[in-house]
Amino acid sequence: MDTQGARLRLLLIHHDSDLATAMRGRLAGISSPLCSLAHFTHFKDGLAYLGVSAPDVILVGDSEDGDVASALKRLTARFPLRPVLALANGDPGRDAVEFRKLGARSVLDPTAMDTAAWRRTIGFCLREQDLTNQLAEAAARLDWLTHMDATTGVRNRRGLERAIMKELARCRELDTPLTVMLIDLDDFRRFNATLGHGVGDMVLAGVAKRITEALGEGAVVGRCGTDQFLALEPGSDQGRLESRAKQVRLAVSRDSVTAGGEVLTPSASVGVATLPPETMSFDEVVVRARFALTRDRAQVRGGAAGAAAMISEDEDAAMVHALLGGKVLDVASQPIVDLADGRIVSREMLVRGPEGPLHAPDNLFRFCQEQDILTAIDLRCLKLCVAAASRMGPRARFHVNILPATLLQTPVEELIRLLDLGLEMGDCCLEISEQQLLGDPEVLVSPVRRLQEAGIGIAIDDVGFGNSCLEGLLMLRPEVLKIDKRLIIGVARDAGMRTILKRLLQIAAVLGSEVVAEGIETQEDCTVLQELGVRLGQGYLYGRPELCRHDSRFRYPQPAAATADFRAEA
Repeated sequence: MDTQGARLRLLLIHHDSDLATAMRGRLAGISSPLCSLAHFTHFKDGLAYLGVSAPDVILVGDSEDGDVASALKRLTARFPLRPVLALANGDPGRDAVEFRKLGARSVLDPTAMDTAAWRRTIGFCLREQDLTNQLAEAAARLDWLTHMDATTGVRNRRGLERAIMKELARCRELDTPLTVMLIDLDDFRRFNATLGHGVGDMVLAGVAKRITEALGEGAVVGRCGTDQFLALEPGSDQGRLESRAKQVRLAVSRDSVTAGGEVLTPSASVGVATLPPETMSFDEVVVRARFALTRDRAQVRGGAAGAAAMISEDEDAAMVHALLGGKVLDVASQPIVDLADGRIVSREMLVRGPEGPLHAPDNLFRFCQEQDILTAIDLRCLKLCVAAASRMGPRARFHVNILPATLLQTPVEELIRLLDLGLEMGDCCLEISEQQLLGDPEVLVSPVRRLQEAGIGIAIDDVGFGNSCLEGLLMLRPEVLKIDKRLIIGVARDAGMRTILKRLLQIAAVLGSEVVAEGIETQEDCTVLQELGVRLGQGYLYGRPELCRHDSRFRYPQPAAATADFRAEA
């Protein structure tokens, strides 16, 4: 307000032309800053003016074609960063709360126009707007630092995840698949080893620029690894991106680096993958794209026949492909019963995998870790389990498993959307294995609480063995504690196990958690558990896991043959 020679532009939207005349007269006496006033008696004319001009402050009252409240709603919706002052006759404090809720910065009384007071109010609004703009710029800069890669200037992993999840949401609305491109620089280590990391970073920046230029405006490009980039074109299909992949390969190889008489030219392998709109996480996208990249490398080296032969001969690659597609995964269920009468109160949905070396759950778990597909396979298992559970009768209750890492790496909204499919049919409880609770359990509190608020129960599985942590149980406040079978089998004959179990039951009582005893195999153990106060249980005494497609309670399509438990009890 004190800048000599500056001009303050005001827009007045009010039905009273005399008010505009009076304001102009008062403003004429102010020299710093010089003020100009545009006035319209109709709100629609004021909106038209805002389309071609940008006043510093808008003053709005009742107009010939609307009241101040409706005008505030429309102005703050269309021009959220423009300061708006409401004009109300009488005591401004009477309407201040309502008008501020609608977006007004302050409220002035046009019948008692105090030039000095109005000037102070307008000046305050301008300073507030200046601070708001500075905060917006800082927030934009912080967002850039958070979601962009400083070396290459394209999106980083977090930025890619945000863009891909947004595109997946659009694909679900349109019921169309998502197609992505993974670009991996061939033998990039030679640049760092020969020319140093500084030159290597320059090459990465150049490659990112070439990829962006080749894909054109509208494409999303990001760095998802040391020498890997992921890209997508909203709305593009497999054929279009495969055509683009050829352009990307040529573009990447366009620049060479010369040092010490040696010329190095970057090259890239490109894989194009199409994913269903039900894809839930960024990790699923990357895993599918990496498998497509394997095919591309093989095809470049040996043609289409060579690619097919390589994939078929590489048993690990073939198994990864089969697991990602769910072709060798099947779903079984095991009843959870009321120990008093054997009545089934819920079912745990378990996933089974292929015969052979991966028959044992630990082997399958380790294989998925080694292949860097654990999160993607865990989500695949979750989807299969929820789909099977939804085929039970109305109000059926079921438990499904999830790894803590999957819970952290998958947007909670996606988990809620998936589990809602099951909740339509009944009640869902998500089991988190305590053996996998590594590190600080506090990181799980936020997603767990949001799931609980959405009506999804939380169970801590395998309690009593593994990484048992009282702090974690207190933080997560699960609805269910599932006692590990190693504390249940033989409890009738082991006084030490009974003592430990009593203490766990006391903890459950403090937490308000229901207790489920796993691994009940004898009536003797069941009787002791009832005497200790355990109400629910599961185990071979009440039923072994049974394939859903063999169970008349499920309407299940013909699945691929498979027989091994994944993250499930034997």
